[in-house]
Amino acid sequence: MNTPDFFNAVAPIVMQDTLAAFLGAAEKGILEYTYLDAVKLAGHSCPTVAGAWLMTERALKELYPDGMPQRGEIRVEHSSALDEGVNGVVGTVASLITGAANAGGFKGINGNFSRNNKLAYDADISGELRFTRLDSMASVTVNYDPSSIPADPMQMPLMQKMMQGSATGEDAEQFGRLWQDRVRRVLENGDKVISLVS
Repeated sequence: MNTPDFFNAVAPIVMQDTLAAFLGAAEKGILEYTYLDAVKLAGHSCPTVAGAWLMTERALKELYPDGMPQRGEIRVEHSSALDEGVNGVVGTVASLITGAANAGGFKGINGNFSRNNKLAYDADISGELRFTRLDSMASVTVNYDPSSIPADPMQMPLMQKMMQGSATGEDAEQFGRLWQDRVRRVLENGDKVISLVS
């Protein structure tokens, strides 16, 4: 599997999952998620996937400044509807990392380890995503705005050619390179594109 080199430069997010420990899936329940995992889940790499990754990473750092984030013990809320725009993609990436799931998620074992009903949309919150620790109820709300990381001017004309079926093989390769170059720049500038809501 060949992917852009920068995928491997994105620092992984390490979580501790009590269910993984309980069922022997990972020693001490330690799970490591990479940006490539998010790409595989979504089936593509784009500014939305990168933004969901960065929002989740930032929120976890804020919520667990001195310890390992606890997968399955976090509620995630999105301010908008599930079927609006790219919200489903954002929620899916956050779910991968945090374990938070909607009503269809794992319902637990004898009242333990449940993941369902921890991912919600249309929430009345002051930012794009709110993450809440269920042990302390501490929460953090984050926004994502990649407008400070512009696309290459050639990206849109090449996309139009791709959509119209008039692109050459060289056009297609150039478009892919330019698209992923913006994703790389977004991921490298998390401090510019992610903000905390006070």
